[in-house]
Amino acid sequence: MRFLGPKSFLVLACALLLSACNLGSSDQQWRLASSYIEQKQYLRAVEEYTRIVNFEQKGDLATKAQQQITLIYERYLSDYPRAIRSEREVYRRTDDPHAKRAARLKIADIYSNKLGDFSAAADEYERVFEEFGNMFAGSPERMLEWADALMETGKFADAALRYNQFRSSYPGNIHGARVLFLEAQAYLADQKYDVAIESFRELIRSYRSIEGQEGFVAESYYGLGMAFEAKDDLSKALEAYRESLAKYPNPRVVEVKIERLQKRKKERRL
Repeated sequence: MRFLGPKSFLVLACALLLSACNLGSSDQQWRLASSYIEQKQYLRAVEEYTRIVNFEQKGDLATKAQQQITLIYERYLSDYPRAIRSEREVYRRTDDPHAKRAARLKIADIYSNKLGDFSAAADEYERVFEEFGNMFAGSPERMLEWADALMETGKFADAALRYNQFRSSYPGNIHGARVLFLEAQAYLADQKYDVAIESFRELIRSYRSIEGQEGFVAESYYGLGMAFEAKDDLSKALEAYRESLAKYPNPRVVEVKIERLQKRKKERRL
């Protein structure tokens, strides 16, 4: 066994003491930061959490401190750009893939729900699925949020692709009828009327006899009517609108459509 000399022992003892002091310092700063939050002195709390991050650099404690900074900027100060920058620091500092994914998702949430910047949110979701695949916990809901963000930005072809990818990736998902309907709506908005018609018909065939799906079936008949009307096939449009009438959430809207199309057909015969 090798014994330490007096100098080596002293160096080791000092290093251990310094390490213990530093750990204690981080704990104290965490308690101090927490007390500042309770006192609603949020910027002072940020300062203390930042000291922890600067000292720890990497690891769980640095990640948690940076996440607390995000929380303060988002929840208490409503400073969403700083919250996003803070969460990018979480992503940069951590080596934990779960924390990295959570950081990207948090950024997407802030862009979408706080800033209404659906284009930026869609970009973040795209990076999430490129980096982490599509089988992580909560991935179906996140893919829907991605597709919805694309719809909000008017990228209808991309949204349809994502809805279709959802149905391929998560067959039998509880949101299947809604997603197929949204896919058809995306094709309709993108003026791909033939594809929209087939998608609406697929939903009607698949769900018309399933209890609880009557609303989506009725709205699909209405969408079918809109697609046929856009193609100037008034007879088929009228037939589809009539099918939607019984279960459509706002039947008066459908009645107005039917009255208008009947008038157009009558004018054409004159």
